[in-house]
Amino acid sequence: MVGGQVLDMAGEGRALGLTEVEELQRLKTGALIRAAVEMGCAVAGGAEEQREALCRYADCLGLAFQIQDDILDVVGDEATLGKPIGSDVRSDKTTFVALKGLADCRILVAELTDRAVEALAPFGSEAESLRGLAQSLAGREK
Repeated sequence: MVGGQVLDMAGEGRALGLTEVEELQRLKTGALIRAAVEMGCAVAGGAEEQREALCRYADCLGLAFQIQDDILDVVGDEATLGKPIGSDVRSDKTTFVALKGLADCRILVAELTDRAVEALAPFGSEAESLRGLAQSLAGREK
């Protein structure tokens, strides 16, 4: 997470490419979600295949979350978000929305959410709460 924050701060005022933005986001929100699922899997005594499936889930979910955050920074409601919209533009940060456009980002959030949910297939109904989390985060408004 610290590495992602360093990249985020270093990227202010500098045009980043899509690969750089993806890496930055993977190291931020994605790293936190991945750590949580890996620790949960370890504590539960999960097999390597289960850990790998959960990591795929976390990677997709983390990226979807961050892209949704970029979307909300453009079209969100300040009262709902609890912060001013447009802060990324004011901070001169390169975002997914700036690179891919709003419509493509919305499609990408849906695709990443679907991939996150698909990664949970080996767990059957035992992963229903994780599926619900993914769907909830994809549709979040704050």
